[in-house]
Amino acid sequence: MVLGKNTLAVECLRVILAAGDDVILALPDPADDGEDGWQPSFRRFAASVGAPVRMITDINDPGFVAELAETRPDFLLSFQAAQLMKAALLATPAMGALNLHLGPLPRYRGVAPIAWALINGEAASGVTLHHIEVGIDSGPIISSKSVPIRAEDTGRTMYDRCSEAGVELFRESWPGVRRETPRGMPQAESEALYYNRHSIDFSRRTVAWQGDAEAIANWVRAFIFPPFQFPVVILGNSQLEVGSVQWDRLPHRGRPGEILTVADDGITVAAPGGRLTLRLRLAGADVDPSQFPQLGMAAGALLL
Repeated sequence: MVLGKNTLAVECLRVILAAGDDVILALPDPADDGEDGWQPSFRRFAASVGAPVRMITDINDPGFVAELAETRPDFLLSFQAAQLMKAALLATPAMGALNLHLGPLPRYRGVAPIAWALINGEAASGVTLHHIEVGIDSGPIISSKSVPIRAEDTGRTMYDRCSEAGVELFRESWPGVRRETPRGMPQAESEALYYNRHSIDFSRRTVAWQGDAEAIANWVRAFIFPPFQFPVVILGNSQLEVGSVQWDRLPHRGRPGEILTVADDGITVAAPGGRLTLRLRLAGADVDPSQFPQLGMAAGALLL
């Protein structure tokens, strides 16, 4: 039985089918309408390969769980499944309930592990295949893969790279798992961090100019997720999106948020302990240098 959404669920289902395994049930995310968008629809793909598809609003519903207990699938496999699973559901598979988490465990349990790795200035993120327990992302680890964070990476590029790494990890792990489910390595609770769904608010996208230049740049990178989301800065009456960011430690005398230089490829802004170079967007496109005067984009102007 496979639960999930997006590219990760689609590509991992391909791996399962390529191994000759039968999928008795595919459970897409309740929001999956069967149409491909910026990522493929798991609902659509599962149906196209002949997997039985059901749309379940509550996967912990006692009637549904009782049905699964009678069916007794070998595995319950979760690929970005949104709903938390309770003990009764987790007891239904004969060989194990496994989750592919887009973050390194135990340090990045919970929501938005990729964004938090960027915000925290980590050198790498990662992906983890682990047993599912009632606790969130707390089960023994079967396998993992590190994904280095490059200087140019953003929330979107890291999401794409971690998704690719997750599929690779599952492809490498599945042959052994399907033969005999490994017990896995217990997670070190002393190293565990958990981020709940309230820990980050992606609707609050305005750049704050307090704090260290590197920390500000890391926050900006985490919030860049085209085409859906960009951090914003306020210049006069205009709200501008940040399409890319770089930072350095060069000295300056500017106030936090003050524009130091303006060039065709971006603006340099003062921040505590360094400078940020931003490429800005307006109305869905990069700001053209011809727009700078009407926007008031000049050295000495202050971004809010």
